[in-house]
Amino acid sequence: MIQRVEAGRDLGPQALADLGKAMPELIGQGVKVLLMDVTRVTEFDSQTLEALLELDALLRSRGLGFQISGPSEVFGLALAVTGLAERLEILSDDSSGAAPGAAQSAATTGVEVS
Repeated sequence: MIQRVEAGRDLGPQALADLGKAMPELIGQGVKVLLMDVTRVTEFDSQTLEALLELDALLRSRGLGFQISGPSEVFGLALAVTGLAERLEILSDDSSGAAPGAAQSAATTGVEVS
């Protein structure tokens, strides 16, 4: 199952840390992939980028996948310049966000990270 979360305008390290703390609950619900929609993100900094990398490592250590969808041109450029675009799974705008063979639960969509 894919858990979709929507990031708010300001994606900060604390919001990502809070999301990491929710992992036991998500694992208990059968979540296999965390899909973060960053379409609305307009404010981020180097700590945010570092926190994304740490969240990815945490999720993978628990056997979960981590995908990012919808980065703006500026956010996408920041991911590319720092090399994170090659380390993180970034979905293109035309991607549905569904990993092959994974089911997305409508009941778990729309969680907001602010």
